[in-house]
Amino acid sequence: MQKIEAVYIHIPFCNTICNYCDFCKMFYNEKIVDNYLIALEKEIKKIYNGDVIKTIYIGGGTPSSLTTKQLEKLFNIVKLFNLSSKYEYTIEVNVNDITIEKLELFKKNKINRISIGIETINNKFANFLNREINKKKFTEKINIVKKYFKNINIDLMYAFPNEKIEDLEKDLQFIEAINVPHISIYSLIIEEHTKIYIYIFKIFFYNIY
Repeated sequence: MQKIEAVYIHIPFCNTICNYCDFCKMFYNEKIVDNYLIALEKEIKKIYNGDVIKTIYIGGGTPSSLTTKQLEKLFNIVKLFNLSSKYEYTIEVNVNDITIEKLELFKKNKINRISIGIETINNKFANFLNREINKKKFTEKINIVKKYFKNINIDLMYAFPNEKIEDLEKDLQFIEAINVPHISIYSLIIEEHTKIYIYIFKIFFYNIY
């Protein structure tokens, strides 16, 4: 049997659904989250055979949408893994979920990398993406994260309709100014079963007919 060195745990719950997102997700529901964590623990105990794990990545969805109690349950489940002494342990967070309480909980449970979805600081894309965009809040929250973690990733997105190169440059300048060690930049992809796809299809359909 092939050894496992990396683990991805998907948390398919969000407080809001971004218009472009095609990942498996649903609106946060406390009872469903509790049941999901029970099922997750059962699956790991059934499948995991004790391999040394070098990388753990908790993504979503929005893992940080879970309550503190649910996050504690999640981290206790992760402790089932035999973690290498030299490991990388990442959790994705939404800016609105960042609190000192949660950051301290992350730190306590050996997380050493935070990934924050910013996507853009340009308010003209807020409705298109269905995301809250607040440059001041972004700055304040990221500065709080920097007090607890050195290894921070910021997600940016580009190729929005009518986006100019100047818009992307402003996003990059913002990230450069807050001085984080890693930036992930993704092109917008119009995926089926997203609100953006349906919106664009309707425009195309009405223009044709």
